[in-house]
Amino acid sequence: MAKISQSQLAKLEALWRSMSAEKRMTLLATAKAAKDADPASAQLFEIISTIDAATREPAGELAKPYVLAPLRPMVGDPAKVPPSRFRFTPEDLSKIWGWMARHLAKDMVETAKKCRQPEPDPIWFEFRRTAGKSLTDAIQAAERVPKDMTALLKRFGGGEAKGMLVDAASLLTFSEEISASMKTLPDKIPEFDPDLVEQIREMHEKLSEETPEAALWVLLLTIGRLEQPWQIFRVVAKIGNREDDLVVSKTDLAAVGDAILADTGFFAAKLKMPPQTLEEAKVSANLFDQFVAHSSGMTAEFGIRKAGRWGQVLFSLRAEASSNVEKILNKIPLALDSGLPEPRRGRSGRIIPAQLPSEANIDRAEGLLYFLNRCREHTNAAAIASSHKRVMDIVEKRMAEAGGMLVDLVASSEGQNRTTAQDGLEITARLLDAAGFEEQAGLLRRRGLAAAA
Repeated sequence: MAKISQSQLAKLEALWRSMSAEKRMTLLATAKAAKDADPASAQLFEIISTIDAATREPAGELAKPYVLAPLRPMVGDPAKVPPSRFRFTPEDLSKIWGWMARHLAKDMVETAKKCRQPEPDPIWFEFRRTAGKSLTDAIQAAERVPKDMTALLKRFGGGEAKGMLVDAASLLTFSEEISASMKTLPDKIPEFDPDLVEQIREMHEKLSEETPEAALWVLLLTIGRLEQPWQIFRVVAKIGNREDDLVVSKTDLAAVGDAILADTGFFAAKLKMPPQTLEEAKVSANLFDQFVAHSSGMTAEFGIRKAGRWGQVLFSLRAEASSNVEKILNKIPLALDSGLPEPRRGRSGRIIPAQLPSEANIDRAEGLLYFLNRCREHTNAAAIASSHKRVMDIVEKRMAEAGGMLVDLVASSEGQNRTTAQDGLEITARLLDAAGFEEQAGLLRRRGLAAAA
């Protein structure tokens, strides 16, 4: 480094500390870009780099997120995140870090906490490799002693714990190779175009020669960046040189198809609970959209044989989803019983008004009718066409009859009775809107105004 006095160094360090982090990064980048131009620029870069290193704080508690950064793309809540994007909970990461800090890699953890290098620095890859090896060694040691494996599974929460730890070890051990590949890909991929497919195929081929585990993780992590995850089969077909699952489903690439199947099952299972409100119905409808998109997307992108392993799982999931949706649709007539203010005619022909339903019952009927309407476009794909038509016919008939009688009540009553009839009419129009009968809802409102006039 160029000769500067301790006094000058102290002043430069004070000046450096006074700058914002953004300004320091900009100056460092500028000096680095110019360092090869001439000796003076090289000296300037050396001085700035030295000062920057001297003024950095030790990583401390940041060491944990820095070391475990490769696991972050797969962290989430399994109740909310599809399986292809989930492998670890935040609690898993805390347990892994605590285990390493207390038993497996105490020296690495202490050294990482004292490290002054920023997270992108290559030294963190060294820490991760050490962490990955310590996990691998611990898993292999536990496999040799049944009681140790039992204790390990208990520590990390059960039967899936071993697979979770193996994945953590793999992601940490090969983090540098995986990171180098993933940096070349967009964070979000709206359309998996042929050029990008070929790029990933080449990356996979290159990685497979030296680190097959890293090659597979690149594919699995790419799923999380695809707006349409089932498009991952485009690169699977390129790698496997086949357009169907006859061979691919029996190789390491099976993990990719299994991930998309697991997502499909995730959305199918979420349809078990009937929505109780309009907001819940919107969530259920989106889940149904996702199920149909994954289910049909897989077969559109790749040859899924009915008799094959993937085909058997997929058709079982389709049956499960269809059953769940049909059960929701069958709840709608009952929801109308309590949520639709249906007047009735007495023996004399006089219209007898119904008591106005509670807001909770209206909300439930509105949500279920919204779901019924949103299902319309998927009836054939989900094999629910007959059930959907049957329920839709019931809904349309009952609401038309209720609306007609409410209009008559508005015309023939006055005072509080008329107000109650008008409220019932508005509820019926609201339910018509939810069911997708906007034109009938608008007509009913106009008829109500005319009747009141």
